[in-house]
Amino acid sequence: MNYRKMFMAVTSVALLVGIECGASVEAFAAPSRIQSAAALPAIKTDVKDVAQVSMEEARAKAEQEQKKFKSLLDQQKKALSGTYQPGEIRYAYINDKEYQASPIGSSYGSNSYSLIFRNYDEYVKKYAAGKTAMRLELNLLPDGYNFTLARIAPYQTSSEQKQILNQVIAEGKASGKKIYVKKLQEKRISIELIYTMAAPVNGITGVLAFRTEPAGAAGKTVESEPVQPQSEKLKVDGQEVIYTANDKQEHKSVVWMNAKTHVNYILTEDRGHLTREELLALARQVMEASK
Repeated sequence: MNYRKMFMAVTSVALLVGIECGASVEAFAAPSRIQSAAALPAIKTDVKDVAQVSMEEARAKAEQEQKKFKSLLDQQKKALSGTYQPGEIRYAYINDKEYQASPIGSSYGSNSYSLIFRNYDEYVKKYAAGKTAMRLELNLLPDGYNFTLARIAPYQTSSEQKQILNQVIAEGKASGKKIYVKKLQEKRISIELIYTMAAPVNGITGVLAFRTEPAGAAGKTVESEPVQPQSEKLKVDGQEVIYTANDKQEHKSVVWMNAKTHVNYILTEDRGHLTREELLALARQVMEASK
């Protein structure tokens, strides 16, 4: 009996102590949780302020870069503008790593001397009549087309252009200049006659172009109009021509070389309506004028 009373007394004391301890633990822990919760808004505010500052800094940096890039582009444009001498080709390279790493555009630009006529009779009178070595004339207006312009410019092959581009970039990087300018003089020329449709057909305006350029090594095809699997070798008044039609790209071409003058002739129509026979008839006109 005495043990039982003692056990009950001890148990009651333990329970009482436990309840009190539990209450004191809760009373101690609660202020800690309240204090942490009260501190959170201040932490969030600090993070927001930091993010706002970062955004403003990024915006300021972006604006500064845009101003810098615009200045570089303006300098490049200025370097490529102005008066050109006949045969002159000019290159301008932007030598700036930040600009080159940006998606804003190419760091390389070029321009060249061009003689342009917007009247066909003026072109024939002032230029074509005296250029028998590379004569390009079209006496009859193509059906459905109007004359747009004649352009005479320095000539380079695509491989030559690529080689010069690599050279300009290498020299530009080594120059230490932000804008590196290189000038070349080219004696070779190309002549181009451009015609556009008088009226669009189904919303499409076709373009017809006639071009002459110096021929490459004997037996080589015209670089700008390579032979395709569907190309046809035909004869026009005894002259061998290559006719190519690419229906998917809406592109047709007639190409030949004048063996006497060593000049390539390229006739192309993009998104136009002329048939193969009509294009060959235009090629015949050009051949007769170049004899």
